[in-house]
Amino acid sequence: MRLTDLLQLTNDLNNQTTFYLTIKGKILPLAKLKITADGCLLYPGQHPMSKLKIIHLVKQMHHKGIPLWIIDGKEKIPTYGIQIKDNGRWIRLT
Repeated sequence: MRLTDLLQLTNDLNNQTTFYLTIKGKILPLAKLKITADGCLLYPGQHPMSKLKIIHLVKQMHHKGIPLWIIDGKEKIPTYGIQIKDNGRWIRLT
């Protein structure tokens, strides 16, 4: 999945929608987003990031077609899709 795909799939959802990551069967809050030359790195943490925060971080980017990677320690896990839960109140990236 690419960053543009995520932005398009969540376009109609509330800006307060929060994001979570699936890592080894566990659901963890998406707390940090880091843009690198080869992708968008998603890190778990304590508090989930909102859609508004993600949009704020990437709105000035010109090339948003970069792949999304979930980071688990030193392992990069590719992101394949999303699940929209509780009528759009939170999203799980898998």
